[in-house]
Amino acid sequence: MRPMPAPRPQRLVRSAGALVWRFTDPARVAVPGEPIDAADIEVLMVHRPRYHDWSWPKGKTENGESLVAAAVREVEEETGQIITLGAPLTTQRYRLGGGQTKEVHYWVGTPVPAGHASERLRAPVARAPRTEIDQTAWTSPERAADMLTRRGDRRLLADIVARAREGRLVTTTLLVLRPGQGLSPRVDEAGDAHASASPSASSGGSAATAEAAAPVKPRPAPTPAMVASAAARRAAQVEQASAKKAETAPEPVDPPLSRFGVRQAFDLIDLLSSFGVARAFASPAARARQSLTPWASMGGGPVTLVDSLDLTASGSDAQVDAEVRLGRVRAFAAERLREHAAPTVLSVAGTARDAIIEEIRAYASAPVAGGEAPRLNGGQVLVAHVEHAGDAPTVAALETHGVTTKNPAAHVRKASKKH
Repeated sequence: MRPMPAPRPQRLVRSAGALVWRFTDPARVAVPGEPIDAADIEVLMVHRPRYHDWSWPKGKTENGESLVAAAVREVEEETGQIITLGAPLTTQRYRLGGGQTKEVHYWVGTPVPAGHASERLRAPVARAPRTEIDQTAWTSPERAADMLTRRGDRRLLADIVARAREGRLVTTTLLVLRPGQGLSPRVDEAGDAHASASPSASSGGSAATAEAAAPVKPRPAPTPAMVASAAARRAAQVEQASAKKAETAPEPVDPPLSRFGVRQAFDLIDLLSSFGVARAFASPAARARQSLTPWASMGGGPVTLVDSLDLTASGSDAQVDAEVRLGRVRAFAAERLREHAAPTVLSVAGTARDAIIEEIRAYASAPVAGGEAPRLNGGQVLVAHVEHAGDAPTVAALETHGVTTKNPAAHVRKASKKH
C-alpha cells in the first residue's frame, strides 16, 4: 500500500478591513470616554453578490502593502468612504477552500470630515466593480445583526455596541516613531565614533588630560619626494589630498537620514494618514525632524520641535541631572496620553524614545491587547490606543506597524555575493 502524500502546506491569506460607524445626528461630536447608546449610531455594511450576503468592508493586502493601508484602501474601494482607524478589533481566522487560512484584521473606523488631511495625503482609488460589491448601507446595529450571515461578523458588531455603551468606542491615538535609517558617523581607527566627542568636553580638563585623551596620530602620508616612480608619486598625491580632506571635513555629530531613510520617510505618509495623525512632535535630532518632513510638507499637520525630548546634555542642560531630563520626557508623554486631542505622533531617537514607551506601558491596562511593546526598528511606529472611560486614561491596545520600504543597498550586497 502506497503511503499517502504529505498534505500541502497551508498558505495564509492576509486581509484587512474596518467596522465603520457614525452618529445618526451629523451635528453630534464624538467625545472620548462618553457612553453612547446603540440607537444613536449606525454602521456601514456591504453586500457581496457572489456570496449573497452582507458583511463588513475588507479585502486582501496588495504586494508590499501594510495591513493598515490595506484596511483604509479596501473601505474606500468598496464604499467610497475615506476613513481613519481607531482601536484594533478581534482578528478573524477561518479556513478557505484548498487548505488556505484567511486572517482578517479589523479596526474601528470613522469617516473623515470634509477637508481632512487624509483626503490630501492618500492616492485616489478606483471603486470596486459591482460584481464584487453591488450595495452599501448605513444601518442601525440592531438591524445589522439580522442582516449579517457570519457568526464572526456578529461578534464584532457586539463588541462595537459594548464599547459604545461603556464609553470605550471613542479613543485617542498616540504614535511613537523611531526615525528612519541615518548616515552612520565616521569611526576612527580606534573604533570610537567621532560624534561622541564635543569641543566643550575636550577643553574643560587640564593639558595633561587632553594630551592623554588625544588619539595617536596616524603615520604621515608619503610625499612625492619619498618615492621614485610616477605611479607612486600620483598615489602619494591622492593620499595626501584624502588625508587633508578628512582633517577638514566636519564630523557628523547629528547625522541626517540616509537615502534609504528618506524613502522610509515618504512611505510613512500612508501609515500616519491611516490613523488620521493631525499633529506631530519631534526631538531636535536631524533624523527625527526629517522623518516627518514629507508628511508635513504634503499638508499632514504641524511639527513642533521639543527640546526636552533631546537627552543630550548641552548648554544650560549640561548641569541638569540625567534623571531630571528623563523625568521631563516621561512627563511630556504622560501629558499627551491624558489629553483629548487629535491623533499625535512623537518622532524621537535614542533613550528618550525608550522612556516614552515605558510611560505608555505604565498607563496600560492588564492585560493590554498587543502584549509587550517590542523594540522598534528604523521606520517603525508603536501605536497606543487610549481609552478615557474611567478616572484616568488607560492604554487599551498597543500595535507595531512599519513601512515596507525595500533597501536597494541590501539587494546590491546580496547580488555581489553571487560573483
